[in-house]
Order: sequence, then structure tokens, then C-alpha cells
Amino acid sequence: MATAPTLTTATGAEPDPADLPTALSAVHLVGVIDPGMEGLAMHLAARGARVSGSARPDQVCGHVADRLRKAGVSVVERLVPEQVGGLGSVVWSRAVVGPHPELDAAVSRRVPVLARTHALALAGAGFGGGTLAAVWGSHSTATAAAALAHLLDDGRTGWILNTPALGTPAGHHGAARLVTDLSPDTGTHETSPTAPVRLSPGAVSRPTLAPAAMLITAVDPNSPHHEDLPAALAMAEHQARTARTLLVPDLSWWNKPLVFLRERLADRPGPQVVTVGPSSRCGVRISDLEKTTSGTYWAELRHGNSRFRSVVPATGLHHAVTVVCAAATALVLGEDPDALAQRLARFGGVEGSMQHLGTRGGVSVVRSRARHVTEVARDLQAAGELAGQGSVITVLEPDGYVRTRAQADSLGAALDRGHRAVLLPVAAGMPVLDVEDPLEAVAAAARKGLPAERVHTVRTGPCEQSAEEIVTGHAKDGDVVLVVGTHQAPALAERLLTRLDTTA
Repeated sequence: MATAPTLTTATGAEPDPADLPTALSAVHLVGVIDPGMEGLAMHLAARGARVSGSARPDQVCGHVADRLRKAGVSVVERLVPEQVGGLGSVVWSRAVVGPHPELDAAVSRRVPVLARTHALALAGAGFGGGTLAAVWGSHSTATAAAALAHLLDDGRTGWILNTPALGTPAGHHGAARLVTDLSPDTGTHETSPTAPVRLSPGAVSRPTLAPAAMLITAVDPNSPHHEDLPAALAMAEHQARTARTLLVPDLSWWNKPLVFLRERLADRPGPQVVTVGPSSRCGVRISDLEKTTSGTYWAELRHGNSRFRSVVPATGLHHAVTVVCAAATALVLGEDPDALAQRLARFGGVEGSMQHLGTRGGVSVVRSRARHVTEVARDLQAAGELAGQGSVITVLEPDGYVRTRAQADSLGAALDRGHRAVLLPVAAGMPVLDVEDPLEAVAAAARKGLPAERVHTVRTGPCEQSAEEIVTGHAKDGDVVLVVGTHQAPALAERLLTRLDTTA
């Protein structure tokens, strides 16, 4: 077997990542609060760039904006046109449906407008020669990427994450190496913003990142990024062939299309493929993965002569598997197993990902940031394990009209894993007019498995019941309320805790 390349450590040759390209030395991020943008902004600010960002009025004074300001990022509602002229670039994460003052000002002043993926490639370009590790997947990357950054954090490791780990910034600068989440599914999109909105004269070239190791978590249709499996496989293969070493989970129940990806990669020379699973044929063998009495997991991995044994702090088997795959990636990169075990024991999970917010009156409130139907289904399964003999009440904020329309039947079927479903309005990344609301399709699908009276749709209006009223009217001691979503859902979860406190 070929020896996998290792990341450059503190004793090896280091790049000079603080030497940023001109386009990122003074940069403004439109939608800086969005997933993926926060981590990029923090990383660039830590590298000495002058970073600003704009956000919606209701976000400018929020906790994410406060985190960004503490990291040296200026957060405003909108830049005035005169401020745009001094920038190296403007970064945009979403599709444009009409004129946007900041983007229009950048174009008129010949300032490059870059997609987030373009800016991410520029930020990671200085980390070559084995100093870059990455995670990619159609879904299920947040926990894996955060865990990998945590496991490789030796004081000289930086990261750019779409979702921060609890108590850890989403972006950080380290002089020796970089960990990044390359998943295209960073936020709510109604179309796939893979290319720059418009490049001004003197366009900035886009480098190709070359990770020493890449973990691919899953390959699935995921509108609007890849509408069907062939498109998903094509994108996955393109990403995989940029890496020296590729790690993929190999468990029968996990993600069957990963087998197709491995077959495609075998057609011609490409990265070394290392499988992670229970079989003795796997490059990294999961010889033990069991749930403990405390609700966490215990894992044992074997890679060559290395043996890794550790507690895996995770809620739900699927999150435990992604953390284990991150540990496998670190092992393949040559990290010391004992050091990895010590670091993993301190891993607190990902912000909003099966995060237990509190218990009031015997009712537990848990946050989930799942958007893809596979993530929703697996988080619901984990919530059922938490509830035990109690019931699971799911509060779901579907993500995007395009995604919800494509996954409506599957979402409805997933909700059957709970005992009651409360459906919030679909969260849209842009104004949507004259489009059929897919929420009714989700509700109809859910009613195939749940009694009709247990499926609620929340509508705005003075005579409509709020989600909090519905939940508190049905929740009882021992129940788990799983609040799923990333837009209005997090604030609703906090309000729900308060309401449960007053009604207990």
C-alpha cells in the first residue's frame, strides 16, 4: 500500500499564508452572517486582512455579528458606495435576483465580485505541499469538518468552517496548515451560485486547491446544487481528483452512492482511496463503535500499526460516524493516536447540531441544523433514542423552496419517525412570488404515516396558533422537542424554552 502524505507539522516546512492575494487584503462579504461566510471572514481577519461584512437589519446586533466584531470584522447593514472603491474584492454567497447596491457599486468601480467558493480557493491557495485538509459531501459535512479541525488543532492549525464547533470560532488562522469545509451546501439557495456574479475588468484567477487528504461524507441528489445522482457523482469525482488521498465511509447503511464514486475513481489514475469501516479490508478499520451508558460512543480504530481508542462525544450514531471518519482522516495524515484521543475527549460538538438547549418541566429542547432529508431523518432517529419512552415533537423549518419541493415526500416520510410534527413556513433565501408553496406537499406526505391531527402547519396571522403554543399544548414530561432549521428556528427554540418554563 502506498504511504499517504502527511500534513506539514510544526517541525516541517511552512508556507507564508499571511501573505494574502490583493483581492483578499481588503474585502467585504455580503451576507457575512450566512453559514460559510462567518468562518471565511474570521480566518481572513486573523491573517491581517481588512474585513467588513453586511447583514440584514435584524442580524446586525445579533450574537453572530458580535462574534465577528470581536474577531476584528466590521459588520454593517450596507456599505456606502464611496467605501467600495477601496476594496480588493466583494464576496457574495447567494444568487442575485435583481439589482444590489453593494454589488452594483463594486462593478461600477471595477472592483472584482467573487463567489464565496472563489474567495475560499484564494484563501487556501497558500497552503500547498501537504498543508491542506478538506471535507466535502452532498450533506453531513458540518460535524466532520469541525471534528477534523479540532483533532488537528496543535496550536498551528487554522480552519474555515461552515458551522463552528461549540465554543470555537468558525474561522481561525494557523501558520502551519488549514482545514476547510468545501461542501457547496453552505446556506439556503434557490439556485446554485457556483460562479461569480460578475467579474470586473482585471478579473482574479481562481486557483485549484490540492488537499493532502479529503474526506467525502456522502454523495446524494441535493437541489439546487446537484439535482440528480449523476450530477452529484460528477461533482464528487471532480472534487476527489484534486486530493492526494481520499477517505470515504464504507458502512452498508451509510451512503451507497459512495461505492459508485469509488468505481469511477478506479477507472483511471487518481487519489489513493482509503475506506473507513468495520471490514478487515478497509484502510482504516472501525473495530469497535458502541454507545455507552452516558449516551456518548466508544470507538476503536486500526490503521496499519496505529491503534486509536477514544470516547466519541456525539448524539446519534450518524454524528458518531462522521466524527470517527474525521479521526480516521487524522490517522491517515500521521497524527499520534494518543494525542488524537486526548483532543477528541474535549470535542463539544457542533453549534446547533443535536445541541441540547435545556429541559423545562421534564421536556427537553434540542436544536438541529439539518437541511438535507437524510440529515433530518437521522437526527429524528437520534431524538427518538433521547426520548426513550417519551414522544418526539418535531418542529421543522424546511430549507428553501427548491430543496423542499424536491424532497417533500421524503421529508414527510422522515417526520413519521417522530410522534407529532409542527411545520413552519419554508425558509427562502430570496423573495419568492407566484410559486406553489411546497409546505402542503410535506404535510400531506407526513399525514401518510402520522394521524392528521398530529401534523400542524404554522401560518402567520392574528388568529393563527404559534409554534410555541402548539408545542406547549401537547408536550409532556419525558418528551423531546426537536427544532430543525437554521433561519427562524434557532430563535424559536429559545422562545420555546422560555414558554415551557412559564407553563411548567
